[in-house]
Amino acid sequence: MRYKVDRHPLVRRDLMEITRLVGEYAGYDVSRRKMAQFRQAISQFEDFPHIGTLRHDIRANLRAIPAAGKGVICFTVDDESRTVLIIAITYAGADWTSRVAERD
Repeated sequence: MRYKVDRHPLVRRDLMEITRLVGEYAGYDVSRRKMAQFRQAISQFEDFPHIGTLRHDIRANLRAIPAAGKGVICFTVDDESRTVLIIAITYAGADWTSRVAERD
């Protein structure tokens, strides 16, 4: 059975910031490709929710994986409800540990 993927309400803002950052630096064609790479990485969670490195030192059950070259996707897995919750997505050296810590 597949897992459901949910997103913290601020993940949309994360992606918009990354789109703008990459678009202004490298062009919006590159930005669209980066967003497709993030979507591809996120789609894996439905079948492989336990990928990534556990980071209990930052947040209970937190996992983090690299994505789209310079990005990091941070998420938790609830096996009981079969749900992956994406907490934050960052790019280009952004402080993802602080971003995760700020979000409930």
